[in-house]
Amino acid sequence: MWTRFIAVACLCTSPLAQAEVSEIIDYTYYQLEESGKTLALKEQLDAATPIERDGRKLHGETRWRLDWRFAASEADDGSCTISDIDIHLDALIYLPELGYDAPAELQAEFNRYAEALQRHQIGHYIIAIQAANKIDVRLTYMEPVANCDTARQQAEAMASQIEQEHRDKELAFDKQTRYGAEQGVSLAEPQAEEAASASSAAAQ
Repeated sequence: MWTRFIAVACLCTSPLAQAEVSEIIDYTYYQLEESGKTLALKEQLDAATPIERDGRKLHGETRWRLDWRFAASEADDGSCTISDIDIHLDALIYLPELGYDAPAELQAEFNRYAEALQRHQIGHYIIAIQAANKIDVRLTYMEPVANCDTARQQAEAMASQIEQEHRDKELAFDKQTRYGAEQGVSLAEPQAEEAASASSAAAQ
């Protein structure tokens, strides 16, 4: 299910280059079906998620795209500056939702996990915002160059480099947080849950 949950427009105007940065964030949800309700929550999520990376099942994901446009303005002396900068960030966050009325204990476990997962995905979105804002600033304060062809090439190369830096920053963020586990995005393995239940029963 795809839902436009939030639309945010952030207008940042620069007196130098008349820069604009617009941001839109949408959410789409995949459902945990009632047919799997007897499974542990992690197994339900693994079965339902459409997201997989390098053979690893992921329960949430943030995808974003940056588009930028600008003009190259020639001065009387022949030098060229970048102007009329327009940057657009479009982000889509994938999250799970329960598609059935779950028992209170399972609902509480899901709510805790989903909230932590969303916080982690917002961290990815913040990195995308940082990329958009950095491109805005760097293009706005880019020094004049000898001609407009060079100015366009340098501006494109600069924006592309900044975007890639922040793609790499996302990978580092996942590594640092262990895909959000350090932020609470973790569930007990089904085998561990079964072992704990068996130990509890034996103690009784």
